[in-house]
Amino acid sequence: MGKKIISNRKSKLFLVLSVILIIWLVLSFIKIDVFEIFIVDKGINENKVILQVNKNEQDYFDVKWTHSVSLRPVIETYKVNDDYTISIEQMIFDSFSANLPASPDYDTIWEFHDEYIRVYNYDVTFDAVPVVIGKVVANHSFIYNEKETFLKDIYKPGGYVNIRVVNKSILNFLVKEIEIFVRN
Repeated sequence: MGKKIISNRKSKLFLVLSVILIIWLVLSFIKIDVFEIFIVDKGINENKVILQVNKNEQDYFDVKWTHSVSLRPVIETYKVNDDYTISIEQMIFDSFSANLPASPDYDTIWEFHDEYIRVYNYDVTFDAVPVVIGKVVANHSFIYNEKETFLKDIYKPGGYVNIRVVNKSILNFLVKEIEIFVRN
């Protein structure tokens, strides 16, 4: 009877380990598209992912911020392309100020509305969208699927981050989620 119990335990252990291995293999090979916000500042945290968001079928996201001079909102809308590059689609603001477009350049199109100005038809593509997180006023946020994440809440004001889209395994995604959770 003792040998039968040992044999049953070995069989159960083998079955459990086999199931774990199969799950690990499946999670390693199934890939998903993921937004990553990562640190660009030089130093120990360079390239550290501080936020990742599963990308669904929606290809657009916004970076919203408050202009430090005019104290007015600016919304930049970006599109994720099939090759994982990111194109700026439009910028919306309601007053002219430093470092905002002042007039049409290249082939941009300007629409003047009662409450805002829309600039679009850009020919600008990024591998990753650069953002310097405002220290005082800007309050930069990343908006995707109607969920707004304030960047100063996930990294230091004045810090430099990039937003990119990558294709990674579900296992890699889950491991990174655990790292981010433990760090916070």
